[in-house]
Amino acid sequence: MPAVEAHLETPRADRYLAQLTSHLSHGPGGLRVVSTSAEKLVVDLGTATWSVRATSEQLILRVEADDAGALEQQSARVADRVEQIGRRDGLRISWTPA
Repeated sequence: MPAVEAHLETPRADRYLAQLTSHLSHGPGGLRVVSTSAEKLVVDLGTATWSVRATSEQLILRVEADDAGALEQQSARVADRVEQIGRRDGLRISWTPA
């Protein structure tokens, strides 16, 4: 299963995780929260799965999909959303193959 990861350096990873959890729990755009905890969020994107983990220094994102096309599309969608909420801190996603 193709996958990409991004590691974002931020001392406020827990805050971003909480914000994403709150926002995504409403199911915008057909998203469905699969599981959530204080350290991790897992979201069903339909054609891919997105997981978010928070450490004391990083927000770790992972997108997995059944095929490369879905991975490219959904990872771009995730990057847009995260960069939008992290614009004040200048969060930028740089995906690497997992």
